[in-house]
Amino acid sequence: MTQVALIAEHSNHHPEWFNVYKKVVVDLTTHESNGISKKDFILAKEMDKIAKHINR
Repeated sequence: MTQVALIAEHSNHHPEWFNVYKKVVVDLTTHESNGISKKDFILAKEMDKIAKHINR
């Protein structure tokens, strides 16, 4: 979560996070664009990269 939060903060993009025990849910939508924006896709790609390193 910390790694993704730093990326989100750097890009001024703040998705909704839900963290309960071992489960993290991130809603990648942008309220200003009323849907999914380019920033959402970029953050999703970065999250995938981070997850691949964690799940080794």
